[in-house]
Amino acid sequence: MSGRIKPLDVSVVNKIAAGEIVIAPVNALKEMMENSIDAKATMVDILVKDGGIKLLQITDNGCGIDKDDLPILCERFTTSKLEVFEDLSKIETFGFRGEALASISHIARVTVTTKTEKDQCAWKASFSEGKILGQPKPVAGKTGTIITVEDLFYNIPSRLKALRSPGEEFNKILDVIGRYSINNNNVGFSCKKFGDSKVALMIKADLSTKDRVRIVFGANVSTNLMELNIDITDDVQRNGLLSASGFVTNLDFTNKKPIPPAFFINGRLVSCDPMRRSFYQIYSNFLPKGNKPFIYFSLTIKPQNVDVNIHPTKREVRFLNEEEIIDRLAILLQDKLASIDTSRTFKTASSVSNPYQVQLIGSSNESQDSPSTNLKMKRQENKLVRIDSSQVKITNYLRSTKFEFGASKNKTKKMNIEKIADDNDTTLQNDGMEIENDIEASYGDETSTQHTTLRNNTYYIVPKQRVQVNLTSIKKLKQAVDEQSHSELTNIFANLTYVGIVDETRRLASIQCDLKLFLVDYGSICNELFYQIGLSDFSNFGKIMLFDEDETEAGFNITKILENIDTLRIETIQEIIEKLTSMKEMMNEYFSIEIETNDGGWNKARIKSIPLLLKDYNPPLSKLPFFLYRLGTQVNWEDEMECLDGILRQLALFYIPPIIEKIHENDPEHLSSTYAAEMNELTDTMDHVVFPVIKRRLLAPKILLKDVVEVANLPGLYKVFERC
Repeated sequence: MSGRIKPLDVSVVNKIAAGEIVIAPVNALKEMMENSIDAKATMVDILVKDGGIKLLQITDNGCGIDKDDLPILCERFTTSKLEVFEDLSKIETFGFRGEALASISHIARVTVTTKTEKDQCAWKASFSEGKILGQPKPVAGKTGTIITVEDLFYNIPSRLKALRSPGEEFNKILDVIGRYSINNNNVGFSCKKFGDSKVALMIKADLSTKDRVRIVFGANVSTNLMELNIDITDDVQRNGLLSASGFVTNLDFTNKKPIPPAFFINGRLVSCDPMRRSFYQIYSNFLPKGNKPFIYFSLTIKPQNVDVNIHPTKREVRFLNEEEIIDRLAILLQDKLASIDTSRTFKTASSVSNPYQVQLIGSSNESQDSPSTNLKMKRQENKLVRIDSSQVKITNYLRSTKFEFGASKNKTKKMNIEKIADDNDTTLQNDGMEIENDIEASYGDETSTQHTTLRNNTYYIVPKQRVQVNLTSIKKLKQAVDEQSHSELTNIFANLTYVGIVDETRRLASIQCDLKLFLVDYGSICNELFYQIGLSDFSNFGKIMLFDEDETEAGFNITKILENIDTLRIETIQEIIEKLTSMKEMMNEYFSIEIETNDGGWNKARIKSIPLLLKDYNPPLSKLPFFLYRLGTQVNWEDEMECLDGILRQLALFYIPPIIEKIHENDPEHLSSTYAAEMNELTDTMDHVVFPVIKRRLLAPKILLKDVVEVANLPGLYKVFERC
């Protein structure tokens, strides 16, 4: 026989709703404590009897409740914080549904004593099943509210039986109070058991976050805390994140018993499983197996992006752009832990129970070492750095002084280059140098199509005193480099060991620093390196002298060079050359860029030299057309600092190693030999010239962080493979 459908009794409905919201005494306390914080209380006192089952009393010094509001205080859906549904999108208080006190009054006996600033006395009222019992009575009292909850679950025996022991319930209450105290720096909290003379927990309102953590979770946690604060950029704000800060334990913290993370979103204690899993995954890469961290994070998200109405107890929330926000926080945590992973403290136990039983070998006349020096430390293979960044490679001693590369089938122009360096008393003489270069290669496509033959590499040392540069603009540019430098990234480059080129078309190389392997964009790094070299050697460059063997005059005709850029009109070429020739004295004095006109008109102008930024490094002359084009069009010649900075930036771009296009199986054989020759030259240059200078001279700016990626670390590999 099927039963008829009929509506439930109102009292049954209210009990069911109350059972969803108040699962245990700690839930009732959390709701009332949030109300106290909403009321701007600066001190919250909690009294507990039998784990909150017999008595749960919370006293605050907040704004109090108006006497006229008491009759509907414990009715469902009565609140001062919400008027229309749309208000949920901007709610910034803990309570908003008006269900907390109503639910508690249906499963316990509730008494409220309250006083506002304008009241002459306090008012006391009792409640049962959402209704006030009688009229409020005047009593003596201070400004604030006292809510007394007695006999919790007296009318739901099944729920009463399901509760833990009073001691366990009391510990849950202490845990929630402690977590809220960490996130509310200007609020004091106290909690004690009924009948005890001493408080179980006491946190003063003026204590710092670290002091609160020490009281709640112990000194072991507080002494190993690190503060985390995210920089709120435009990208972060677009995701709705207004602020994010917290404290986490460092890698010296040892704790086998897990401490549930404390996550607060807009001040509300919540559980966020995706964030918890993400943070624990990061810690697993750093902590020994079995060790658990302490994590506290407080996020402020735009209220309209947060849905707080998805769980009866409000312990879960959903917010827009959750993955993006969690990823940003995870990166912050990863970077912080990686930065301190160079050293950590381990607790060690003596391998000998009685130190007096250690027998030292040797005659009595020999000096005795302390017992600690005779105890051999076990080597940690997964933390062993097997390289020395300061050690010179053996291949440095095997470098050939001559390199033969394949000849090009393309028609090339021969350019003789003499290098003139500045020195006071030293003369260097190596073999002279001749470079064959296809000047018709487009600068827009950096792919090198020409072949280079290094034969007679000649340096002429010209005695010249170093010029002392006092230009304010140069000093400001140097100061900007210092201010933008990133100390940790600079340290990585200063202690790197070059591994090799990974992808010559994308200009990627790998380096090792300590236990970590990095993938770096050497194009971006060289750009910054040559800019800094240009800045530090400003007005003191050596010269690379240019000669065209097809012509009798020294240097290259600038018009012919620029004509190799097909899209340039003759009028534009004329404007560029006239601009460069008008600044030729300055460029020669400051940058060793020598331009000669000989009064033959703009189309007769020739470039005779370019600056020598780095010994044994040859800039790719296929870039010369575009270098001159950008000098004439991309530099602000009206402002001194912008002009000098612009020229240095263009020089740095000019000096970046070229992209080498990969070949395919069915390409002609001469392309294969060309590719091999170019790769040999690039590999040798990067290994023996460029990266050693990067170690010595580069101040890595923050902008290079995106060009350096950690791809592996030794402890992580040992976790996967158990060996390397």
